[in-house]
Amino acid sequence: MVLAVVGLANRDGQAHKPITSPYTYNEDVFPIVRERCGECHVPGGVAPMSLMTYKDAYPWGESIRTELIAGHMPPWGIESGHANIKNARTLTAKELNILLTWATGGNPIGNTERTLEPVGLSRDWRLGTPDLVLPAPTELGLAADVAETTAEFTLKTGTTEAKWVRAVDLLPGNPAIVRSATVAIKGAPTTESHNTLGPEQVLAMWLPGETAISPGAGGAFRLPAGAELVVRMRYKKTWQYERVAITDRSTVGVYFASPPASEVRALTLVPAGGEGKGSGGNDSVTFGYDASDDLRAVALYTDAALANATVQVTAVRPNGSREEIIRFRPQPEWARRYWFEKPIALPRGTRVEVATTADAPLLPPGSVPIQVKPLDRKAVRLTLDVVVGH
Repeated sequence: MVLAVVGLANRDGQAHKPITSPYTYNEDVFPIVRERCGECHVPGGVAPMSLMTYKDAYPWGESIRTELIAGHMPPWGIESGHANIKNARTLTAKELNILLTWATGGNPIGNTERTLEPVGLSRDWRLGTPDLVLPAPTELGLAADVAETTAEFTLKTGTTEAKWVRAVDLLPGNPAIVRSATVAIKGAPTTESHNTLGPEQVLAMWLPGETAISPGAGGAFRLPAGAELVVRMRYKKTWQYERVAITDRSTVGVYFASPPASEVRALTLVPAGGEGKGSGGNDSVTFGYDASDDLRAVALYTDAALANATVQVTAVRPNGSREEIIRFRPQPEWARRYWFEKPIALPRGTRVEVATTADAPLLPPGSVPIQVKPLDRKAVRLTLDVVVGH
């Protein structure tokens, strides 16, 4: 009886909305949203709505169109260099065309006799059972009157000797509120000074739907004996949980590598003379680093506070050839580490150029333009994860 009422409601709704799309949900849209959106836009997921059934997706057609055109979704931020990035889960031109045409063309359902396989929330370790499983010491979360917050806690690894770490993952206790997490070695040296190559502190920058990635190039992170991990969690409610107290107890999983391994080190680049002192005016900062060793870059990330900016990273090699490594817009809501598909060779004498330009915020179509604000120069820094040697 309920299904009949829902079907009638959908037909009545479509009667007032002309069908112009040749693409339908069941045949064309569902395969895309299942593969591209199914980690978050599922019942119980971190997204504010599920898109895994026609009934779920139909009311959100206009929102889908707006978010896609504005560039908010998918939240990867990469403008060029997609082929170099392992975790660049961008939509293809064909997929984008299908979704936009469906969203603007009446949202047809398609063959109603077709049965779509249910899509549920993944609750397993993607790389298999970790070598070291470390649950949060206590429950954390959000009170009824709190919409979002960050929380930090420390985990003792209990290791009696140094270990090599190939990957670190996180299994949310409550996926509906866990927006992101950072796992770092507590007390590890940081690289605050200009262009310093030091031990890596950040082991993982976790986001929903992403599989933990190993550095490649024979690289691994060095975990000292008896090390402690500091975990910083970001929680945010969706509209379904307004005025509801909700808790989480997530678990960190550590995967070890067999020694010997090349140590992944952090090359943190900041403008010469201190934070935000590079060349350029209030709307741009350009700076670089001249490699004094043979390096292989395996990943990069920016300061989590850098927003409304475009970052372009280019390698200028000793023979004068130039290679744009990546151009992207960091999104603080989805701060991530970009992993290279293949390690990028930076022979000694290569100059790594970083150009950061202030942009207006990404807004939905039809919005009143917002004046470009100066860069937050304290956040202008970029970290390359590198392995030293050929």
